[in-house]
Amino acid sequence: MRKAALRKIAAVLLFVLLTALLLGAANFLFVDDVHSYSRVMLQELYAQAGQIDTLFLGSSHCYRSVDPKTVDEALGTHSFNAGSSQQLPDGSYYMLREAAEQNPLKTVYLEMFYTGYNQSASSDVPLACYLLTDHMRWDSPWRYRYLWEMGGLAAFADLVLPARHGTASLQNLPSLWRAKLTGGYDLDDYASVTYPEEGEAYRGNGFVYTEGVARDGFATLLDVDPERPLSDFGWANLARITEFCRQEGIRLVLFTAPLPSAYVANTENYQAYVDAVRAYAAENGLQYWDFSLYRSQGDMKHMGAGEYSDAHHLNGTGAEIFTAELCEVIARDAAGEDVSALFCDTVEEKLTDYADNTIFMADGWLDSQ
Repeated sequence: MRKAALRKIAAVLLFVLLTALLLGAANFLFVDDVHSYSRVMLQELYAQAGQIDTLFLGSSHCYRSVDPKTVDEALGTHSFNAGSSQQLPDGSYYMLREAAEQNPLKTVYLEMFYTGYNQSASSDVPLACYLLTDHMRWDSPWRYRYLWEMGGLAAFADLVLPARHGTASLQNLPSLWRAKLTGGYDLDDYASVTYPEEGEAYRGNGFVYTEGVARDGFATLLDVDPERPLSDFGWANLARITEFCRQEGIRLVLFTAPLPSAYVANTENYQAYVDAVRAYAAENGLQYWDFSLYRSQGDMKHMGAGEYSDAHHLNGTGAEIFTAELCEVIARDAAGEDVSALFCDTVEEKLTDYADNTIFMADGWLDSQ
């Protein structure tokens, strides 16, 4: 009986070992986790544990808009941009928990591009979750809570076998293997996350510099529902981010990176979103700075089509201009100035008195003149 039981245990252990080896081989051979901004970002986040006092969170509108190096030079902080592609509000929450567990955070800047706060559920965009959980520490409780919340047991299948969502194309496999074997995972080696042909390059501490200008107009991604300017999902995650920061004594600032005036004009009822977030900020003792409604101070006066890489993302030049102006607003706010006066009260005021040069490309603009 004992020998039979031992044979069964040995068989099970052998099966588990072989399965692990096969999964490991499949992941090495087919999963492209080298060419990933999120992988490098999280690698650097962990390497700077205990040092970060200022954290930026959000989607690509965060990591393409704010350069932590510029922030640190201007404000004397140790900041980090933990934005990621399509990062939804729940992703921001779990990245906040991950970073706060290892760092003495003093301030969190939450970028609030409106489409993410109008998603109905995290499972609508599962890749937004995997882009983070694939690279979070294996022993991070927030990794597994995020996965479970997003997709339940099915999400854990992707954790075990990322090839389900991250497979490299056949023609790219040789270069992928070469990168994995020759330092592609090394800290500070950005060769695998630099794309000259696409005009993108990872520049460190989460920031991605983008070249090029918008060539396909400024069509909106989503109009705002004036009855529900944020989804229940958006409100719920904003609330738990706010509550966590309050409990931990972390200052939370809400902001939206600048959008082209034509994009704002093309987005129906954008004012409803601004009003809703401003009301929430006021109720919770927070600041909300929507730089799409900025009264164009400093070098931002001259921003326009040449500072956007597409319909709604800043390019690298625009990001450097914006980051410098963001630091100016932060410094003025810290000095006790009421910086709300730097922002237009309404979309109409912005588009009438402070619009950038993209306004000429807004739908129906010529007919309105």
